[in-house]
Amino acid sequence: MAPTTSLHSFFRALTGRSRRMASHPDAVPEAGLNLPRRIDDPASAARVARDLLRSRREEVVLVLYMDDRHRFVGHAVVAVGWVQAARLSAHPVLLGAQACRATGSVLVRYRRYGALSATEAEQASFRSIAAACGRHGLAVVDHLMVG
Repeated sequence: MAPTTSLHSFFRALTGRSRRMASHPDAVPEAGLNLPRRIDDPASAARVARDLLRSRREEVVLVLYMDDRHRFVGHAVVAVGWVQAARLSAHPVLLGAQACRATGSVLVRYRRYGALSATEAEQASFRSIAAACGRHGLAVVDHLMVG
């Protein structure tokens, strides 16, 4: 009789306790999210960003992706902390857009503490990212500061 391999040893069923422990500590429970179908104005984009990042303490750069009808199709955290945010390029923004087939995006900088106005360096960074994304067919619609 040939030995058989059991997949059960690799893929065990999650019990109640292991299901609670399996989630990432920064993960936001999906049941608590109230995500809109469309992003029509800066207020709706800010509301989505606050819902997605409410458990974060550090500075985060988030990109919200939309299709050509402004339907919300995805999001990506492209930088965590001010060091990564200072060195941000258009490459991770474009990769996320390709993954969810987005045609438009909103760049959101989330700061839980501190000033909610963009510095001149952040505005220059946004303009360069928007220009690079525009050359590849992705429209960067807005740049928001959310706290």
